[in-house]
Amino acid sequence: MKIRSLAGVALLFASCAPARSPAPQAKTRPAAIRASAPVPTAAALRPVDFAMQIRPILEKRCQPCHFTGGKMYEKMPFDRPQTIRTLGQKMFTRIKDPQEQELLRSFLAQEAPETNGVAR
Repeated sequence: MKIRSLAGVALLFASCAPARSPAPQAKTRPAAIRASAPVPTAAALRPVDFAMQIRPILEKRCQPCHFTGGKMYEKMPFDRPQTIRTLGQKMFTRIKDPQEQELLRSFLAQEAPETNGVAR
């Protein structure tokens, strides 16, 4: 009997308690925005130059085969930006250095420059 009366008293107190509103939430950005990539640095915003930044990496890693006179030059000439764009991330089978990969990723993410309506 005591258990029933204690339960009744607890129910009475619960029904008389003022309703609580949830604690105010701090205004935050949606999770999708918070989880997005970090803001690029000034260096990341500069375009990657194929001749000055990408070609030297390829010459170091892929010469002599993929450059003039090499046995693979006819099929895959690495002195041409379009070849590298076509191969895309397949280039990472030979380019293992993380900094070189990041530079190559930045190059691949850029729009191909156009010359008189024809992509180079």
